[in-house]
Amino acid sequence: MTQRTLTVLVDNVSSQPGIGCEWGLSLAIDLGEPDGVWLWDAGQTDLFIKNAAALGIDVATARGLALSHGHYDHTGGLNALLSAGFTGEIFAHGACQQARYAMEEGKAKPIGAPNALPPFTEAQTRTRLAPGLTLITEIARQQGNVQAVQGFFLDPEGNEHDDVPDDSFLLLETESGPVVILGCCHSGLANSLSAVYERTGISEVHAVLGGLHLYQASQGAMEETARALTNFKVRVLVAGHCTGVDRTEALRNSLPNIQVHNLQAGQSWIF
Repeated sequence: MTQRTLTVLVDNVSSQPGIGCEWGLSLAIDLGEPDGVWLWDAGQTDLFIKNAAALGIDVATARGLALSHGHYDHTGGLNALLSAGFTGEIFAHGACQQARYAMEEGKAKPIGAPNALPPFTEAQTRTRLAPGLTLITEIARQQGNVQAVQGFFLDPEGNEHDDVPDDSFLLLETESGPVVILGCCHSGLANSLSAVYERTGISEVHAVLGGLHLYQASQGAMEETARALTNFKVRVLVAGHCTGVDRTEALRNSLPNIQVHNLQAGQSWIF
């Protein structure tokens, strides 16, 4: 199997001078020839395109793009991507395009995609994007498991709760073993890894990479996340974006048998 290279095009933190950062996420996943590069999310602005150019990656030639969910910090750069000449296929859950809001100090803040999404292929529960790369959606929320969906609504009045049904992740087959690539993990990591087992029968995951949405998490949520990582025998965790630097450090301290790293723009990870 060809080595897979994951390059962080944008994240909240930068790993090097000349690479910008913002509250957002975008990755380039190089599957090698003949399957090429796939994009995961489009950040909040066009910054991921600028960073990609600085890193020697031409996003316009990517084979396709998959969206983890429809929040602004993962979809905001879509128009810029199209303007850059990208013509690949876009995959997303159907709910990605709906309006959404977060309540902050009693006021509704729009947090959905800032512009109408371009035409996209609606993902199924398990969608094969390329050999060894699968998009998984419709993640079951098991009773008692943590979800990161508090304070989200589908209307500005705050009457209709949004449980982020479009939350999705990628499953990447690598020489080292399966790698789970997250967006924001609004479904919760325990539910997401359970979905891996339910859809594929995979019970051990080599690495988990992306946002875990733990930056305001309770101690119980942290403990559940640690158990999920342990139960699936995860060996490498690369956590960023909405995880929270302090939460990543807490996981590092509580999981001595797992290599825990901070995700940062400009990094490349080879599996």
